[in-house]
Amino acid sequence: MSQSSAAAPQGGPVFLHVGSPKTGTTFLQNVLWDQRALAAEQGLLLPGRRFHDHYLATLDVRGLATSPTAPPEAAGRWAALVAEAEGWTGNTLISHELFASATAEQARRAVAAFGDREVHIVLTARDLVRQVPAEWQEHIKHRSTVTMERFLDDLRADRAHRTWFWQVQDFADVLRRWGATVPAERVHVVTVPPPGADSGTLWNRFATLLGVDPASFDTSASRSNSSLGLEQAELLRRVNAELGDRVPLPGPYPQLAKNVLAHRLLAGRPGTRLVLDEAADTFARERSAEIVADLRELGYDVVGDLDELVPAPADAPAAIPTPSEADLAAEGVAAIAGLLDEMARRLVALRRAEEVARTAREKPVRYMVVQTAKRNRAVGAAHRAYRRVLRRG
Repeated sequence: MSQSSAAAPQGGPVFLHVGSPKTGTTFLQNVLWDQRALAAEQGLLLPGRRFHDHYLATLDVRGLATSPTAPPEAAGRWAALVAEAEGWTGNTLISHELFASATAEQARRAVAAFGDREVHIVLTARDLVRQVPAEWQEHIKHRSTVTMERFLDDLRADRAHRTWFWQVQDFADVLRRWGATVPAERVHVVTVPPPGADSGTLWNRFATLLGVDPASFDTSASRSNSSLGLEQAELLRRVNAELGDRVPLPGPYPQLAKNVLAHRLLAGRPGTRLVLDEAADTFARERSAEIVADLRELGYDVVGDLDELVPAPADAPAAIPTPSEADLAAEGVAAIAGLLDEMARRLVALRRAEEVARTAREKPVRYMVVQTAKRNRAVGAAHRAYRRVLRRG
């Protein structure tokens, strides 16, 4: 990862939104990227051509850009975002939840790349009672075959906090790593409100911190990360076990299993909400309280209320519900039907693409006219008139 050599402060603050996963990050990112021009009009730059560039920057920052499985364009991506920010006179936002797993040294180098520019660290945080089942589900979407019961056992046994979950979900630890080189008042914890709160609360908090007008953005079309019910998650877990390594990750697995099967087909199905059993619920609340105590001691700026990270005790089942085989069979049938429908639509699109390619090869003049007609109204009108004459003749 390269470093910038900026000698003097330029432009407004740089906000590094470093996580955590499953805290509304997808929703917030979609709102801003879908209305990137509006954000720029209000002085907020999202550097890069698309959100994927911020993902590539996480690989660069975390020393993964040279991995054989990393996209070649990941190398130098952080320096490219820094350079673009240096040329902007307003505020800048770089946002991706995978920054949360960076080591203290990686975070230090990333912040140092901005030289004397004012850098702020932002972390969105949600109570662990919701985070634990959400993270298990996300693991399943990334080809895990671990049951929720085993996942919970592993979390409780990991006293050294070496697992991925604690790397990104111990909010105080994430901010110790990222906030070590900036003043505490420039480290911001944005809390996710509890269930039942106004749906716009998180966006209002985040946007206000960034210096844009929350009310001027349309949040209705921006999707959050799709959630699965218990039955759908268990079906995908069993599919993962059956697939083994046949659909690689990295490779086609995210597009086929996560995007199509999980998000497009299973997420829209009615299912039982994922909840913790009584013992895990108690553990999550106690651990949340410990993290909140750490955050209070660190003295960071809080946008929202840290008490929102420790929900009040509620009834929890003695054991995690188990979906019936009949329910799983029904989900399997629906999934197969959905996949066949998806394949049929893709075959139609493929045949159309092949027809266009064949026309371009065999009848280049006709292809050029048709393509020009699609872009030019006058040419399009002339082309339609010509076709009417041919039909009459």
